[in-house]
Amino acid sequence: MSSSVEASASVTSISVDVLEQLAGLAEMQKGCEKRRALLWLMTDIFLESGVEHDAEDRDFFGELMEEIAFSLERQVREELARKIAAEAGMPHGLIVRLANDEIPVARPVLEQSPVLTDDDLIDISHNRGQDHLFTITKRQELSIRLSTVLAERGNEDVVHSLLQNPTAKLSPDTIDMMAGSSQACERIQAALVERDDVPREVLMDLLKHASEKVRKDIKYKLTAADEMYLDEVVDSLKSEISISRKSLALECVDALEQRNALNEGAILGFLRDNKPMEFLIGLSRLLSIDVKFALRVIGDRTGQALVVACRANRISLRGLKKIASSRMTAMPSDPLDLLAITKMYHRITEENAQSMLRALRLRNNMLRALPWGVGLPASQIVMGLAETKNLSRTGTGLTGGRPGPGEGVFKL
Repeated sequence: MSSSVEASASVTSISVDVLEQLAGLAEMQKGCEKRRALLWLMTDIFLESGVEHDAEDRDFFGELMEEIAFSLERQVREELARKIAAEAGMPHGLIVRLANDEIPVARPVLEQSPVLTDDDLIDISHNRGQDHLFTITKRQELSIRLSTVLAERGNEDVVHSLLQNPTAKLSPDTIDMMAGSSQACERIQAALVERDDVPREVLMDLLKHASEKVRKDIKYKLTAADEMYLDEVVDSLKSEISISRKSLALECVDALEQRNALNEGAILGFLRDNKPMEFLIGLSRLLSIDVKFALRVIGDRTGQALVVACRANRISLRGLKKIASSRMTAMPSDPLDLLAITKMYHRITEENAQSMLRALRLRNNMLRALPWGVGLPASQIVMGLAETKNLSRTGTGLTGGRPGPGEGVFKL
């Protein structure tokens, strides 16, 4: 027993003597190679001496190592950081200095060092860049305080890495914050769903803006007791999506109108880009009719209402054909139908078309009262309105009765 104590005392005494000698050597060595060799000697002695140094010796030793390490090139500090990162008894000041260094130096220390406290890591999170924050998320233990700071200051990569760390402790407020900001990020949504500490109500809220894949994952985690609420969320989601799309379409068309750019080219652009809401609203504005009436115009299977509207507003034959042959209208995709509307477009005058369109606008209330697909087709309504206004049939060839294939209201 006494021999063991004497041996320990001897090692401790040697370690202190060595420290004093090394301090003198550090002051004397000026060349980089000699200082580098001295640093590795000090590191090896500190790691392998088997002695637990008191705070004063450890700080003294750390100051010497820090002075030498930061007087040399970065590669030396990278190697030093790798050697001492996981050691519990390393000087606090040296570890903090390395953790604040460039990320190649800081990385192993930030990920592994047990010497760093929450206060140290929070301070680094506030004062260093996203690479440092991302590296901190890889630690084995992350407190609620630290996780909150990382979630608040971190970018998408940091937040995703934080969520993927199962040892990270997250407060309910932090989870809510991350869920609320995940609307445009599928991988954040997916990471939230994978965690066991995310409340069910948060998962329910995620359904409102989650991708299809994430929704499937959420539904898999929900119990049968959640089904009724889930149906309500889905119904609400459909309504919100519809309102949101319409709002965006209105903003787009409004912007074009303000720039005097709402024209035939813009309408055809909506067709080309498959934007039905923008097309419908834009067409109604261009034709000076309301959206419901525009639906009736493009819902006319004969295409005659569309011809009148386009001819009255100087939309070219090319534009008319593109609209008529698109998926936005109810016209059959038959070349004969296109031929029929082409003939009608050439034979009806712009003046007559404008007169008929004015009549249609005056009787818009009557059109609204007739559900589409029930009662008179749009082509017969066009004919009736034309006759009501006592428009001349010269050059238009109006006839009575239900239009036949390729004939329609106007005899071509």
